[in-house]
Amino acid sequence: MLGRPLRVTWRAEDTAAALQARYRSEGRRDVRPRLHALWLVRSGHTVGATAAVLGVDYRSVQRWLAWYRLGGIEAVIGHRQAGKGQPSYLRADQQQQLMEELATGRFRTAAQIRAWVQETFGVTYTEGGMYGLLARLGCSPKVPRPLHEKANLAEQAAWKKGA
Repeated sequence: MLGRPLRVTWRAEDTAAALQARYRSEGRRDVRPRLHALWLVRSGHTVGATAAVLGVDYRSVQRWLAWYRLGGIEAVIGHRQAGKGQPSYLRADQQQQLMEELATGRFRTAAQIRAWVQETFGVTYTEGGMYGLLARLGCSPKVPRPLHEKANLAEQAAWKKGA
């Protein structure tokens, strides 16, 4: 690509060999391509060739290099693309009240929880939204273990006792 020449002021400790070792030892899947790109560019590849090798957009490689220029490898590794998401419809005190209500065991379904939340707090959740909220609160559905229709519980108990 035509344009300005690529200028990156590499830190002394960020040699091509060091970047390669760092890339190969990285465990996070979102960070590995970034480190791979740094290694390739440091080794003399162009931004376009690096993007083609990694299967990412040209602009992504440019963005990763900009992060490196601003803060080195720490900035590239520490950068998060995803945001925090939409804030919860319930405040922290309302979530605590919901947790206390869930602990009583009065609800059998997520639909019952949704109805209670709407009645108590005036907040409407979809079914998927309620399951997401319950997961964020650390609640998991209590599902009974399957029981075969021909199972004889008395014989099973006797067998467990060694009879």
